[in-house]
Amino acid sequence: MKNFLFLVLTASLVYGCSNSNQNTVETVVETEEVPIAFANDMENALSGVPSWINEATVVKMPEGLKAHSGEFVSKVSEEKVYSYAFRETLSNINEKLPVAVIVKGWVYSPEPNTALSIVVDINDEGKSVLWKAYSLTDVIADLNQWKEFSARFTVDQPVKPEHQLKVFGFGGKKTAYFDDLDISFEY
Repeated sequence: MKNFLFLVLTASLVYGCSNSNQNTVETVVETEEVPIAFANDMENALSGVPSWINEATVVKMPEGLKAHSGEFVSKVSEEKVYSYAFRETLSNINEKLPVAVIVKGWVYSPEPNTALSIVVDINDEGKSVLWKAYSLTDVIADLNQWKEFSARFTVDQPVKPEHQLKVFGFGGKKTAYFDDLDISFEY
């Protein structure tokens, strides 16, 4: 019996090593994590990154403060209430229409701000079809610190491929900073 087992193991080993030219099949394991479709760390914003607008809000972090990563952030203030924004037609993103938009990033607020939020707007030639805001009030409970946020916006209104998606931060006329934005979609 020992000899037979030894013979089977040896034959399996030889067979496995001798077939190195066979085509291999990869197994794809699906995870629940949604792949990031668009990421922006603000470092190249001033070069006119396609699909992103409002470059005037991208600045170096003030002296003595650090950006979450790199040197640049999007600053909202009394003069500029909307952050650097993602803007794209839905059909240019994917042939399928999303059932949800996920926005992750980092926010820094030096003062309390009940209006501070991340906004998703899907519009048809400037007329909103869906407009939702995710309040960052609880996220910035600790001031003067970078805080991570994650917001999931369900697309619960009928949208069309020609509709335009906008994602941006809103500051309510108070100073805050956004960095390292990731936008992804569920289909």
